[in-house]
Amino acid sequence: MKVEYSKTFVKAVKKLSGKMLDSVKRTILETKKAENIGQLSNCEKLVGYKNTYRLRIGDLRAFFYVRVDGEGNTIIFEYLVPRGQAYDRKMIHNLKKKDI
Repeated sequence: MKVEYSKTFVKAVKKLSGKMLDSVKRTILETKKAENIGQLSNCEKLVGYKNTYRLRIGDLRAFFYVRVDGEGNTIIFEYLVPRGQAYDRKMIHNLKKKDI
């Protein structure tokens, strides 16, 4: 699948180091190699959203959207946040606004 990243996601990844950075890189590679969402481990569709999913990467949560176009599926990574902040009202509100 094709993968794109938001500025927020890139900024969060740049703050990581060590094992956590390696885990995120491994997850992104796994996502690029996958042919469909079902092949991603630790991935769940968010209830109440059309095309928004969550990936668990250790204590972090990566939220992404799936855009289907003529070229196939494109995954757009939007947020990478610690588990405790993953379901704040502000985060949920922003995800709902961007859900395609």
